[in-house]
This record gives sequence, C-alpha cells and structure tokens, in this order.
Amino acid sequence: MNQTSRIVVITGGGSGIGLDASVRFGQLGDKVIIIGRTESKLKDVQSRIQNNGGECIYFTGDVADPKFVNESTNEIIKKYKNIDILVNNAGHSSKNRNTENTTLEDVVNVFNSNLLGTVLFTQAVLPSMKKANQGLIVNVSSVAGLSGSLIAGLSYGAAKAGVINFTEYLNAELKNTMIKATAIMPGEVNTPIMDNRPVVPSDNSRATMAKSADVAETIVFLASLSSTTSIHAMTIMPNKLRDTSAELILPED
Repeated sequence: MNQTSRIVVITGGGSGIGLDASVRFGQLGDKVIIIGRTESKLKDVQSRIQNNGGECIYFTGDVADPKFVNESTNEIIKKYKNIDILVNNAGHSSKNRNTENTTLEDVVNVFNSNLLGTVLFTQAVLPSMKKANQGLIVNVSSVAGLSGSLIAGLSYGAAKAGVINFTEYLNAELKNTMIKATAIMPGEVNTPIMDNRPVVPSDNSRATMAKSADVAETIVFLASLSSTTSIHAMTIMPNKLRDTSAELILPED
C-alpha cells in the first residue's frame, strides 16, 4: 500500500493488460481512472477494485475522439487536481493483416486506437504534469513495432512502431523536466486481443504466452522507481518462443 495515493489513468482498462494494471494499482491504494469503449467491462473492473476497498471511476468513449479525450481529462483534473500516471494501453488489431487484404478502414482504425489515442491522451495530460513537474507516461507498444511481424500484420506493427518513436520523442522533448515516458514492448501475451487473429491460437499455444498480470506488474514497477530514474523502453517476452507459421494467412505468390 502506498503512503500517498496517486492518480492513475489507464486506457483500455476493461480487459487484458489494462484490467490487470487497474486492479494492481487499486490494490496499492491508488485512485484509478479507467477508459474504454465497453461500459459493461469497465463496470466489472470498477466493482473488482471497489470491492477490494479501492477507488475507481471510469469514462466510456473512443480514445481517438479528441472531444472525448479532452472532456474526460478535464473532468479527472477537476476532481483530483492532477494526474500522476498515464498508461496508454488501448489498442486493437484487425482480421486483415497482409498487404493485399488490408483495407483503408483497417489501417485507419488500428492507427486510431493504438497510435492516435496514445498521442491525444498524452497531449491532454501533459499540461497537468508540467505544472507539477512530475509524472509517468507508460505507452504499451509491442515487439511487432521493432521489426516487421507477419503474425501481427501490416497495420498493427506500423502503429506500434509509431508508439515507440513517439515515446522516444517525448523523452527528448521533456528531458529538462521530471516527466518520464516508457515504451513497453511485449511479445505474445494471452489477452482477448488474440481472439481477433485470423487464426485464433489454441489453448495450448496461449498457455505458453506471457501473462497479462506480469506485464501489469512491470507497469507497477515502473511507477515505483524514484523520480530521478527513468527506463525508456522495456521488452517483455514469453520464456518459450513458439512456431506461429501455421497461423499465418499470406497472399498467394
């Protein structure tokens, strides 16, 4: 339990890594604000935190909608005065993943949730963090953003590469402040996003993937560091790498 409650905003807080991170921060006594598109999921997470004695509120909306982002951030700051930690975790992928079957709609939607939402929420919270001259921004990217990944696909990998570059840019821009940013780059994590793959991994395959609770614990660790220490990037991988070749859908030669 932290001696002082922190104000923690987590996008994509209704499932997977965001859910586990929200619950862990709630257990530590932090005030948790979760953002997502599905109210029923957000309510479930809120209940879990509150039933454990924690404090949680939620906002339902699209992280790529500037009006929603600004209005929700303003309400959070009005209620809590500041934001200490922002976890940009919202994101999804599309069923279409190779160059020939990926549509414009696929690209726009994946970039919106993964990259644009990350930029918009960061822009919204930065004035508050600058005023306090402190804050942590954790951007959940992917190893797919480090190099082209056939299993992750065109849109997702490119969007996550943008998240990594954006995080590097933030640290360069904010180098004379006490605000820090970290890009987390997980490999395969057993979360609901796996259900949207063109070929859904088997239960046996998912059992070998990294656990979302471990990624959440990494985010909590980043938030535990002293204000003078910053980790700019972290890669989190399953201990055993599996063969995904049978799950690839590629265009014919």
